[in-house]
Amino acid sequence: MLKAVAFDMDDTLLDINLSAFVAVLAREESALLADIGRKNPLSMFAAYTAAILDVNRADRENECTNRELFDDAIERRGGVALSDPVIADAIAFFEREVLPYRNDAIINAHPMEGGREALEAVLDRGLRIALLTNPCFGSACIECRMGWADILDMPFELVTTLENTRRAKPNAQYYQDALDVLGLEPSEVLMVGNDPRRDFPDPDIGLKTAFVGRRAPMRSLWHGPMADFARSLDRIIDLHAESVAQTSQK
Repeated sequence: MLKAVAFDMDDTLLDINLSAFVAVLAREESALLADIGRKNPLSMFAAYTAAILDVNRADRENECTNRELFDDAIERRGGVALSDPVIADAIAFFEREVLPYRNDAIINAHPMEGGREALEAVLDRGLRIALLTNPCFGSACIECRMGWADILDMPFELVTTLENTRRAKPNAQYYQDALDVLGLEPSEVLMVGNDPRRDFPDPDIGLKTAFVGRRAPMRSLWHGPMADFARSLDRIIDLHAESVAQTSQK
């Protein structure tokens, strides 16, 4: 039985030019770190982008949190200790007080049509919700984008961030860790996302996915625009039950 629906954020609940956002974030935060640590800005930018790639690596073996991995990479490559409370506070201040105003015509972040209605439809049916956004950003940065999506007030039981994860999408361990926090089995959760590579656990753990987009990946049980999700929800729930039943019979 379906008990919860987990949503991706970028280009699922939030319409955004994600590449532009990441470019602005990396440029401004690396410049801030370079200024604080009196380091070369270009070298710090390289260290920052490499740290993001480290978090996304699928072949990681260590069990530290993504925050610990990211901070260690910045200190090792850039020579600035993000673990220093003063430096950490400076970055958090930037993400809470400055970054929300960086939403320009290029980033163009705004609520995805039908996104909030989808969340409300899920809640109206007594189901739980979680926000499984790729955890390459700290909590303040993710809250910034949640604000742009107009979903900060939604009762997500889990929001994945750098601080509370140890893998990234599509690593199956990332998804299993989230399910463990929720106390649910893969068969009891529906994942909703737009990325045909990241929003399907690799390897497959039995988590069913509804795909927000025109082309339907083979593993998706439903596909369509987010604007159609809420009015299609009853059908999606039926499709989820049918798919879980078919899987259990194999």
